[in-house]
This record gives sequence, structure tokens and C-alpha cells, in this order.
Amino acid sequence: MKKSYQRIPYLLIIVIAVTITIQLYWSYTEYQKNTVAFKNEIQNALDVAIDNYFVDFAKENSVSLKVERESGKNPDNFTITGGNKKIIDKFRPDTTDSKNVSKSSDSLKMLNNIKDIYISINEDSINFKKLKSLLNAELKRRDYNIPYKLNHYKKDSLFATSLSKSFSSGEFSVTGKSTYLKNRESLELQFPNAIQIIVKKSLLSILISLLLMTSILFALFYLQWVIKQQKQLSEIKNDLISNITHEFKTPIATIGAAIESIRFFNTNHDVEKTNRYLDYSDQQLKKLEKMVDQLMDTALLDSENWTLDKHSVDIPKWAADIVENYRMNSNGKEIILKISEDSKSNSNIEPFHLGNCLGALLDNAIKYGGNRIEVNIENKKELKIRVSDNANTLNKEQATNIFDKFYRVPQGNLHNVKGYGIGLYYVKKIAEKHNGAAEIVLKNNKTSFIISIPNE
Repeated sequence: MKKSYQRIPYLLIIVIAVTITIQLYWSYTEYQKNTVAFKNEIQNALDVAIDNYFVDFAKENSVSLKVERESGKNPDNFTITGGNKKIIDKFRPDTTDSKNVSKSSDSLKMLNNIKDIYISINEDSINFKKLKSLLNAELKRRDYNIPYKLNHYKKDSLFATSLSKSFSSGEFSVTGKSTYLKNRESLELQFPNAIQIIVKKSLLSILISLLLMTSILFALFYLQWVIKQQKQLSEIKNDLISNITHEFKTPIATIGAAIESIRFFNTNHDVEKTNRYLDYSDQQLKKLEKMVDQLMDTALLDSENWTLDKHSVDIPKWAADIVENYRMNSNGKEIILKISEDSKSNSNIEPFHLGNCLGALLDNAIKYGGNRIEVNIENKKELKIRVSDNANTLNKEQATNIFDKFYRVPQGNLHNVKGYGIGLYYVKKIAEKHNGAAEIVLKNNKTSFIISIPNE
């Protein structure tokens, strides 16, 4: 079991590493996919803008010519008009010389079959202002309101650009693929912050990935914590069973020996010996009863229906009686009681259970503490009971768990001092039943247990 538990952290590390790797790969794949989609959208927007530019340019810079034949006397005469203006007033065969008669005749035949003539005006430069307005419209339609730069290349050389300043690193560019562009002529579109744009488009996927990864890691660490808690609980349970077994065996064995002595070794019917054995049995039965009551009281403490019967108590007298009782069984340790001079005499408490708490703290100090034990009582806005000793044997981790149910300070396989680990838990619960609190303070080479109860 111990070896299996030791393998769990390594298994968790492997699972965490695999989970992070998978999530990072998934995020990278999503980023690559969005990069391709972004590039395709920008490419399409640029091509559409270039096509629209040249279509509009052709409409604005072409001339439509109309060829009309004269009616009446001169049916062979033609008039060519364009843009509401006469381009050729009259075209007659007799105006040509003999050398051009055949050509004119052919021209007349050609004009006789043609109704409309279009003449396109070609330019080498591109109006960036016009093109950018069309490109802005396309980008806006695709929800891209971002800065960019247009470059016009001819024969692999930069012919013109829309911006003179250089962009920051990490540029993203696409080249127009419109059929309207001439051979060895290209338009390039650059973005200075394309990575930010792509990351924003991938943000939802990345956040979901991070959330999923965080949830998995939380579940794994929570599982590790639960396993650790269960392991500690199992150890506490085993220790409790061992302690209860040792505690119960002694009185049971004593009672059994006394009964056996009365039955088999008291043939003379010695009344004094019989009474002595009965007294032993009675003492051990009371000890058993006390231990059972402690266990039952511990179960009762967790009940919300259990309330204390509180009433006014003379605190100095109450504390003095308890301290005096423990002085007789202090194993030679010095117990000093100090009551603050400006303290009130009475306080509204439940004397029996709170007395058991003070007794539990004194018993704990006698068992584990130093040779000098101080009990300081202050009764003002709140009743504060402090039991200190000069042992200083606890560390911070042990102090954190000291009030936990069934917790005992680890001492290896030693069982020099018997107990169930419920005394300080009892102290904490009784303090809380009084709407107060119990705490431990490790300071100035002293271990101090403090019970604070507000005066109502």
C-alpha cells in the first residue's frame, strides 16, 4: 500500500505532462488553421478589391462609339459619334484617293456590320486611394478594421507603396491573384499585427483549452489531496483502534483478574480481600465508563441539535477548583493560576463542559508539556483562558492539525502516553458551542492553548 501511494505523484506528473502537451498541440493546430483561414479571407478580399477597381476603371475610362449611315441621297456616307460628340462627321468613299479605294471599301463594309465600338484607355499607374477605398469596404464586410500597407511591384521591383514608414516585425502578407493584373506585375498586402488578429480569432478555442486543462489539473491535484487525506485518516483510525485496544485491555484484564481471584483464590471467604478485589473492579469499571463517555461525547459534539445549558458562574472559584484538582496529579510539575486584576467575576458559561476543556488542556500540558504550566484567565469583553507550558515541542504543521478529530502528534511506534486524539477536538467544539474559538500559539519558546468566549 505504501509503495502504491508513493507511485501516485509520479503517475500524476506523467498525466499532467501528457495533458499539457496535448492541449498545447491542439492550441497550435487551431492557431495554424485560423492562420490559413485568415490568409484566405485577406487574399479573397484583395482579389475582389482589385477586380472591382479595374471594372470601375474600365467604365470610367472607355469611349463607346456609334456608327450611323446617312439615309436618303448618300447612303454610303457614315457618321461616327461618341460621348454625344461627332468623332468623324462624314466618311465618304470619294474622299479617298485611288490607292486607298480598296481599303476604304473594306472599311465601309466593316463599318456596315459593326454597330458599337469600344476604345479602352490603358494606364501604367494604379490609383491607391481608389483601390484602398474598395479594399477597406471588403475588409469591413469581413469585420477586419486593421491597418495595412499596399505595395505595387513591376518586374519584381517596388514601383509604388501606400505607406512610407516601415512596419513592425511579424508582418503577414498576401499577393493579389487577379487576372486584370499584367504579366510580371503584382499587388502585395501587408499586415503589421497579423499574429494578434489570428490569436484573437483563436481566443475562444485557447480559453476553452486552458479551462479544460485547468479543470483536469485541479481534478488531479484534488484527487492527490483526497488520497493524502484518506491515507492520514487511515493512519489515524489505526492509531485510534490501537490506543483504544490498549486502554480497554487494562481495565478489562484487571476486572477479570479480580473476579478470578474471588472465585478461585478466596477459599477462606476473606471479606476484606473480597472487598479489595471488588474495589479494583469498581475503579476499572468507572475508568471504562469514562472512556466510553468520552467517545460518545465526541459523537455528540457533531450534532447541531445539542445545546449547552449556560448560566452565570464565578470564574475565579471555578478555575481554582479545577487547577487544584490537577495539581495533585501533576507528576511534580508546577501549575500556576493567574487571574487578571481588572477581570469581571462572573461569566455566562456551561461550567461542566468548559471545565472539561480546561481539564483537557491541563492534562495535555502535564502529559506533553514542560515543567512549568501557567493558567492565565482574563474576563472582560470576552472570557479568555490561556494554558501555557515551556516545552515548545510542536512544529507549525503539527500545530495546524492539533485540533483535528483523532489527531495525535506522530511519535513513531512509541506509546508512552495513552489517548484517543479527541481531547483538543473536544476543546475546539465546546468553544464553538459557546460561540467562541480555540487556538494554539507557538511563541517565545512556549506552547499556548487559548480559549476565547464572548461575554453575552
